[in-house]
Amino acid sequence: MIRINLLPIRALKKKESTRRMFSVFFLSVGLLALVILFFHISLSRQISDVEAQMARNNEEIKRLKIDTRDVNKFKTEKEDLQRRLNVIYTLQRAKTGPVRVLDELAMALPGKLWLTSLKEKDGKMEIRGLAMDNPTIAQFMTNLEKTGVIKNVELVVSQQLERKDLKLKEFTLTCQVNYGSAPSGPAS
Repeated sequence: MIRINLLPIRALKKKESTRRMFSVFFLSVGLLALVILFFHISLSRQISDVEAQMARNNEEIKRLKIDTRDVNKFKTEKEDLQRRLNVIYTLQRAKTGPVRVLDELAMALPGKLWLTSLKEKDGKMEIRGLAMDNPTIAQFMTNLEKTGVIKNVELVVSQQLERKDLKLKEFTLTCQVNYGSAPSGPAS
């Protein structure tokens, strides 16, 4: 019987098989390294994009904070100007209001009636005077109501008074003074 030594072929096949396994292993490792490198580059790019976006957002936040400060500054300046305008309006009203009330009061005075006292505080006026008779006082009250500046005229007291052989009526009236018909001021 003839014997053939097959060991070297098996050894060669085994070597070839081992070489293929190493080639496949290194090829797989290389492919895996390429895939990992691709994902690393992709993630690095996404990270840099997000960081750039964060930097832009931070810059926008800084700019908006400055704008907000400016807006708040303008609001306080507007409120200050509005207060000043309101003071000016109040002063104008206080300047022209009493003049108009006194003018209307003088126009409402009938003959045979004299004023002795006039007091006004916070829109409430007290008028004291002398008249020849009660109808004259009633006419005065009617004239005051017609002015549009003086409202709610009420007779508080009317009493007989004698002076140098004259019988006079001493009276006290209360009323509301409306300065709103003075020149209009700024809209608030």
